[in-house]
Amino acid sequence: MIEKIVHDSYCKHTEKEMMLLRLPFIIKRAAAAFGAAVMLLSFSSCGKAEIHEIRTEHKTKVPPKMMYLGDSIAAGYGLEGYKKDDNYNCRSYSNILKEKYEHELEGECGHTMVNMAVSGYTSADLIAQIQSGELDSELKDSDAVVISIGGNDLLGILFGIIDSLGIKDISSFDIKDIDFVSAGAALIGVGSDADKAIEQFGVNMDTITAELKKRTEGTIFVQTLYDPVAYYEQFSVLTDFAAQKILKLNNVISEKSANGYKVIDVASDFTGRAGELTNIKKMDIHPNEAGHQVIAEDVDKAFRAEGFSYVTTDEVKDEPSYGGILAVICGIAGGAAILLAGIILLARKKSKK
Repeated sequence: MIEKIVHDSYCKHTEKEMMLLRLPFIIKRAAAAFGAAVMLLSFSSCGKAEIHEIRTEHKTKVPPKMMYLGDSIAAGYGLEGYKKDDNYNCRSYSNILKEKYEHELEGECGHTMVNMAVSGYTSADLIAQIQSGELDSELKDSDAVVISIGGNDLLGILFGIIDSLGIKDISSFDIKDIDFVSAGAALIGVGSDADKAIEQFGVNMDTITAELKKRTEGTIFVQTLYDPVAYYEQFSVLTDFAAQKILKLNNVISEKSANGYKVIDVASDFTGRAGELTNIKKMDIHPNEAGHQVIAEDVDKAFRAEGFSYVTTDEVKDEPSYGGILAVICGIAGGAAILLAGIILLARKKSKK
């Protein structure tokens, strides 16, 4: 019995001694494991920190980028500063709005205006220009595309009547000098040509719209054609005829808008004001500076009714989550406690010696 007690005591004492002998090794292993755990937790937490992009859409009342296409009305023909190959140095409605929007969008997205209108262009010319591809890069990121077209399809035919009657200055001619038989015959012939031109204009508008929609996601706007001939009210035979044909062309513009564009009704604001808003007194159908200001107001109103937007992209870095940070802290605290306990035991062992 005594031997068994002594044996058990010896075994227990031996185990304690063995534990003390192994303690430095255990502490070293614990320290290594603690260090590895801290690194793993740190990497795990840091691994969550990623850089990604956030896209934010901002609303604006006017287009960050607008583009003008078409004929001499859009180009600014007849204004001071206009040059055949330069649409940017006159007070045309495109330039009026460019100046206005640069100020309005300053500090936000900024503003860009591109004017590729060409004096003398018909709707067929505009189709060729679009299909050539020369406009593709500018169309791609345009927010608004504004078109003035149709005047050269029709008005040239109407003014052919004046030439056929031998009138050099319609503002000073005497109605008694008109050969109404010749005038009537001229109107019949011109009327047929005008109707054919309007019909073809409708076909061309379908093509213009389709070609533009392939190339831009921007909103397309088409202006109606004002009536400059109405100024010659003393020549009612001509003015009534012109009014009828211009109305017919504008009806085509309105009807074809179902294909995907907005109508800017410039014609309404010019009604009864041809002498005030155009150069028709000089036998020039183009808008004067006052006329361009009115068109600018019409275009601006149409833009604001539509509304636009632009997108900004920001890079954001994800920070470690609070859970990840807490896990690291807890891991460090736990490891430190293990090491501290080991150090205390080792110290006690040495002190007993």
